[in-house]
Parts: sequence; C-alpha cells; structure tokens
Amino acid sequence: MFLHGKDRRLIVVSNRLPFSRYENENGEVKWEKASGGLITALEPILYDLDGIWLGWDGHSAEQSGEERSRLFSVKEIPQPSNVKLEEGKDYKIGCVPIKEDEVESYYNRFSNGTLWALFHYFFEKSHIDLSDWKTYCQVNERFAQYIDDIAREDDVIWIQDFHLMMTPFYLRQLRPRQEIHFFLHTPFPHTDILSILPWQDDLLGSLLCCDTVGFHHKQYLKNFLTAVDVLKRSREVPGEETAGDRGPLTYANPISIDFKLVDRTSREPAVIERKNEIRKKIASPKMILGVDRIDYSKGIRRRLRGIEHLIKTHPEVQGEFFYYQLVIPSREGVDAYKSLKKEIDELIGRINGKFATGLWMPIHYNYGTVPFAELVALYLAADIGLVTPLRDGMNLVCKEYIAAHSDNDGVLILSKFAGAVAEIKNCLAVNPYNIEEIGDAIYRALVMDETERKRRMKKMRKNIGSNDIGKWLEKCLNYFEQARGERKK
Repeated sequence: MFLHGKDRRLIVVSNRLPFSRYENENGEVKWEKASGGLITALEPILYDLDGIWLGWDGHSAEQSGEERSRLFSVKEIPQPSNVKLEEGKDYKIGCVPIKEDEVESYYNRFSNGTLWALFHYFFEKSHIDLSDWKTYCQVNERFAQYIDDIAREDDVIWIQDFHLMMTPFYLRQLRPRQEIHFFLHTPFPHTDILSILPWQDDLLGSLLCCDTVGFHHKQYLKNFLTAVDVLKRSREVPGEETAGDRGPLTYANPISIDFKLVDRTSREPAVIERKNEIRKKIASPKMILGVDRIDYSKGIRRRLRGIEHLIKTHPEVQGEFFYYQLVIPSREGVDAYKSLKKEIDELIGRINGKFATGLWMPIHYNYGTVPFAELVALYLAADIGLVTPLRDGMNLVCKEYIAAHSDNDGVLILSKFAGAVAEIKNCLAVNPYNIEEIGDAIYRALVMDETERKRRMKKMRKNIGSNDIGKWLEKCLNYFEQARGERKK
C-alpha cells in the first residue's frame, strides 16, 4: 500500500471537509458527515495512513474560536448511528478559517461565478472582478500557510479542484522541496476560452509548481498542455523559478464510484421493496429519471423541452411514461442559481399545464435531497436514466444509474459533453443542445426491446464495475510514484 513503512503522511486539501459544522436551534455546534465520490475514495487510505484532510468546515470564521487552529481526530466527531469506525484506525481533519465576506467573494463570486462558469464554457456568465481575484488569492495563500504549519518534510500533499488552483504556487514558495499534487474535477477549457480570464497565466504557473496534475479526460489534459505551450512561448512562466526545472507529470484518469456499494445496496430486500412501491405508484408503464444538482451546466431546461418535443411528435406516449426530476439544492447564495430554479419551476408548470390529463402528469419534480438507499431505489425503478449536462467534468450520476441496475435492464441517455461518455460506449449519446435529438432519443429508449436493453446494460455494468473508485485512486497514486522516481533520476 502507498507510503507503507515510511514516515510519510498523505495530506488531502480541498475547499470543503468531509465533515461540516453547524449550529442547531439551541446554538450548539454540531458536526455532519458529508457524502461524495472523493470522500468514498480517500477516507480508507487516510484511515490506513493516519492521514490528514485539510479544508473549510462550512462554519464562518467569525463564529468559530481558537480551536480552529488545531487538528481534530475523526474519532472526536460524533458519527451517525449507522457509521462504525474501525478499531485502531483514525485520521485527522484541519479547519481552514474563511470569513463570511470571503465566502461570498472567494467561493460564490470567483470560484463559482468566474472559474466554474468559464471552465464549463459559459463565458457569458463568467464574473470578472479584480477584488474577487485578490480574495481568491488570499484564501488560497491561507490554505498554503495552514499546510505549511502541519506538514512534515516527507508528507505528500494532494490539492483538489478549481477552488484551490493558486495554493500550489504559494505552498511552493514556503516549501521548495515538498511533494505537491493537484487534481482538477471540472473540465479544463480550450485556450480560447481560458484566455478570457485576465489571470490565466497565474493559474497555469501555479499548476506548473506541482509534481503531478491530473484531469478526468484526455481532452482536458490536451487543453491544459496547449495553454501551457502558448504561455511558455509568450513569456516567462510565473512560479517557474520555485518549481525548478522538473515540471509536473500530467495525466488523465477518470474518477468513478464505489460500484460494489451501489450494486450491493440495489440488491437489498428493503431497496427492492421500495423500488416496487415506486413502480406501483407511478401508474405508467415506463419511468424516466433525472438526478441533478441545480446548476445551469446540467442542461435541465433543455431536457424538459426535450420531453415536451417527445409528447408533441409522439402524442401516443401520453400516459405511457412518468418523468421524475430530482433537483438537489446547491450554491443557493448565488443569484444565477436562484434564477435557474425559478425558470425550472415555471417551465415544469407550463409543460404539465399543457399536457396533463385528469389521470396523468408528464413531469414530477422534487427539489431537495433523498437518502442514499432511496436514491438507489429510484435508479433501480427507472427504465431510462436521462443525464444531459451541457458540459460536465465527469458526471457520476450516470455511473450510479448503471451500478444500481443489478437487474441488467434499463437505458442510459447521456450527453456527448459529459466526461463520462468517453468510458460508456453503450449509452444513447445525445447533443444536449439539440432538443429534438433529446426527444427522439427518449422515444427510442421507450420502444427499445428487452434484448437490446439488457445487452447494452450488461456491457456498461462490466465496464464501470471494472473501473471503480478504488482503481481511480490506485492509478493516481501510481502517477505519484512515477513522478517521484523521475525526480530522483
């Protein structure tokens, strides 16, 4: 296992911790466990190595006290009743303070309003503001300082995602010989898009301070290398002196899911019973499912219009399907997301008002979250998974849908602009901007015969099952070892 037998630790650094702090109605500070693919992948190795996870806990710096400067043992944090920590295993978390006004500027406006928009090719939505850039740099420098406070010389630092793209630069100034790695979980845009950002050279220079830089997709890696080549030809690279002449080892490695966990959950009697309950309640032969965090990049509005096109062109399908859209709240402090929710609400109301009958309504909508077992039951109940982001770094919903279908049935409709489409060859790939194509693909899925459905699903399950989250982590760590070996030459 990675780092075994050595006095070295893995320090994972991300914007958010796997635990968040909040105050209950009585003003008591409580901890809540988060979920997600990255947590699933990294927690086991952190437990195994007595590692550290550094990030923000969601509690504004004004509300916290001196304790923020220390490392917390995970065993100090109350766990949910269904979570049992392995005896003798532990890892620590460190909380980086972020003030309320910094959350607005660094997180809401620059990370999400500028970088997220630009990296997903929504350049018209990208918010360019010098003061927000300065706050972003200040917070990134603070992360570097906190790493410097806790890291040992032989520790391995692994920084995650677009929120912390300047952290490698500041950390390299403090620790010229430290092993620093970075992984980007969003797309990396074409140089023509990236060039809109006035501080693109700073971000590129910062990533060049790393030992490795990883991406989900070969095209994102290609875009990065092209941007670096343009930069090197035009001017001296910021940070190059501190990075030395090593340069990072770059790679593409698509993240995945805990396939075995989703598959195992889908076979549990309670989940199968819940799936049967869902099927009985919908009173339609076919169920279509969409699961998305609310975000303009997810293509929810065009997908709904694809449903509308389907009913217009194939009126015979009225009453023959049930579309369930689960929208998960996110970034509710960002104005663009508030406006998007209003538009989705109005569009669903218009379509239902136009086509609903006394006994049937085409779109059912839930704005909220559901427990993991309920989500797996929804996946299993759905004949069709509809995943049509306008641009996505990876998209794990499509992989979860496949893993949940232990019945080897179901059809996946997937956007050509989701990173996952490079791996999933037996889906129905669509252009998410083409409303007619979405509607036509849904119709094809509705009438597809059982033999073809099962043939496609079995192949997709075999592919995703053999490339799960454990394999992603193993490959990343192998790249770390490769970079370390090349540096010693």
